[in-house]
Amino acid sequence: MHDMQPHYVDVLSPRSRRLLLGRVERLLDWADEWGVPLLASGPRAASELAQRGLLGTCWGMGLTPEQAAAASLPRLYASDVVRIAKRSYSAFYASDLETELRRRSRDQLLIVGVYASHGIMATALDAVARDIRAFVPFDATADYTAGRHAAALELIGTTSGRVLAVDDLLREEPSPPRAA
Repeated sequence: MHDMQPHYVDVLSPRSRRLLLGRVERLLDWADEWGVPLLASGPRAASELAQRGLLGTCWGMGLTPEQAAAASLPRLYASDVVRIAKRSYSAFYASDLETELRRRSRDQLLIVGVYASHGIMATALDAVARDIRAFVPFDATADYTAGRHAAALELIGTTSGRVLAVDDLLREEPSPPRAA
């Protein structure tokens, strides 16, 4: 789950927020049923602007430690959800995401959350560069506008991942971890 903190999710319209959260919850239930590991990425809180790199120039200091620890869904507070603190748009950048996937013998990543045109796209591009297959349910992601959302998903689908609907994904049995 990418950037599912209220600070980001609450920017969406009430309808978009409700649809996003409902679909992510369905995927969480599916993941629980099949034993798919849950990883939630979010920004690392900074105590000074320099820690944010160029994102500090674009967005300022970012989230407070309390905002960074918050989650938009109660399920994301569970002890089996691995929290990935990231420094940039991509959940791979300056984080333990790749290590966590390799430790679990996983070479596939299902990416949901916000924003498709920022972190989800950057994470999908980084995934393919690491030989990790990215899957992005278009209806379990969101963005500031419908146009940006569509453009990001088009780019992901043609360069770095498989874009599909939540309902299609729920009909599939996930691949087992690969042998070490």
